[in-house]
Amino acid sequence: MATAKGNLIAFETALDQREIKYREQEGSKVPSLRIGYTLENISHLDVFFWFDEDGTTMHYATGVIAHAPENKTDAALRAVNDLNVKYRWLAFFLDEDNDILANGDAILPANVVGDTCYELLQRTINICDEAYTHLMKCIWAD
Repeated sequence: MATAKGNLIAFETALDQREIKYREQEGSKVPSLRIGYTLENISHLDVFFWFDEDGTTMHYATGVIAHAPENKTDAALRAVNDLNVKYRWLAFFLDEDNDILANGDAILPANVVGDTCYELLQRTINICDEAYTHLMKCIWAD
């Protein structure tokens, strides 16, 4: 039977094989880790993975993708809505600080946890890097 810790180890193994650096999150109630990236359009993006205790599911989320000034909240919400229609692997949202983030959930197939998590990581960073351009155009358009 799969465990949260076992799933974390499987993902860490997949990251190690690809020489991707990560950091386990201390103090989390469930096994979790953070991976930081420098992307083409985003200077820094953190992606977090939390492995549920049931051993079959996990949650993943980004750090801040962009920030919308108070006077651009309406434009940011429209942009986030556009992204939620365009991309199915992530749900984008505007938080209480007007930061734009994204998250998702996944069921983990027992034999391919590491590869599944790696694929979700790659989709997340690629989608966010592409989405950033759209966000900036929508937020800063006159």
